[in-house]
Amino acid sequence: MKFNHYIIGLFLYCSISQLQASEIQIAAASNLRYVLPALIVEFEQQTGHQINVSYAASGTLTTQIQHGAPFEVFFSADPSYILRISDEGLSEGEVIDFARAQIVLFASTQSPLSLDADLMGLKLALDRGELNKVAIANPMHAPYGQAAQKLLEQAGIWREIQSQLLIAENASQALQFALSSQVDAGFVPYSYMLQPQVSSKGRYIKLNESLPQQAVLIRGASSVAKQFLAFIQTDPAKAIFRSQGFIVEDKAS
Repeated sequence: MKFNHYIIGLFLYCSISQLQASEIQIAAASNLRYVLPALIVEFEQQTGHQINVSYAASGTLTTQIQHGAPFEVFFSADPSYILRISDEGLSEGEVIDFARAQIVLFASTQSPLSLDADLMGLKLALDRGELNKVAIANPMHAPYGQAAQKLLEQAGIWREIQSQLLIAENASQALQFALSSQVDAGFVPYSYMLQPQVSSKGRYIKLNESLPQQAVLIRGASSVAKQFLAFIQTDPAKAIFRSQGFIVEDKAS
């Protein structure tokens, strides 16, 4: 009889513990790789809940969600992917505009490329036949690749530079490519440049383009997922985003 009471007590304890602390899965664009961990630590310390993150290009994550991946929150670096999820009835609740991300042209310490916001140094190296490779995320599914394409089009060199482009799966891989001695530059998130392990390996210049960042709940999301989405809109969370190079505007009162 005492043994049965012990089993029942243990079952109740485990059930209560599961109710008190939950684990959620979120999908996040690659440019959030350095800012989300700080946000998650803060949230986990406050609530006791746990968060697991899958990082990839926004388009790749969209495809995974469309195929039933068990995510509860989707952070996208491009509103069009949020809209795609919404149009298919895969999201719920309000879409959150939480920040704007910035993009830079990064060159490693080995690169001789001259950096400027108008990409004239890039154009000059291309015209002289002195340009090796330039890394960009894949414009087919990565917002940073789409932003890079737009900037190269504005500079008038998108068509001419095709053979020099090194296409990465996402923004994180674009940085990995850009660190190679065979690559002259890469279009990467500004937030990456604020990491000492990156900034010490090269130089960069901010470019005249920013990317709207949005988040939304996936249909059937738990109360914990809703709590996390609410948390990223708080002042402490906004301060973390700003500290990592994101532009965050306070709502007008």
